[in-house]
Amino acid sequence: MTGRRTRQLTAVEAVVRAAHDHPSAEEVHRRVRQTLPQVSLGTVYRNLQKLAADRRLRVVPIAGRGARYDGMLETHDHFLCDTCGTVADVAVPRRPGTRNTRNLHRAGYLVRAQTVTLYGLCPECCQRQETMARPGGRRDGHEREA
Repeated sequence: MTGRRTRQLTAVEAVVRAAHDHPSAEEVHRRVRQTLPQVSLGTVYRNLQKLAADRRLRVVPIAGRGARYDGMLETHDHFLCDTCGTVADVAVPRRPGTRNTRNLHRAGYLVRAQTVTLYGLCPECCQRQETMARPGGRRDGHEREA
């Protein structure tokens, strides 16, 4: 790791590694403040960038919603719920280089990593949508009493 290892850096890394919900920088900041109340959002951003540059965490770019951070370094993809914004890990057994990277290689590109983000509805949002579609269903996801 480049640079010195500060308490803030250690805390940011610990929060991201312990999280399974792919927190945003703001969410990481809120969680780090539970142990380091004086840490600034700018410090959290700088440490997230440093950890990503050192490949100690993964940045999950979400179109239109900013970056989320992932402590799982093993190759995997992500699923983003269109409705609630939940980001979930998707284990995809595959050999590296199986997703149309041959043409890139021939053109002189060096592919370091690849990932896919799948978009749709999570199970909870699917269930809510089905409830709303039923006669007597309510928008808040709760059934009316008969």
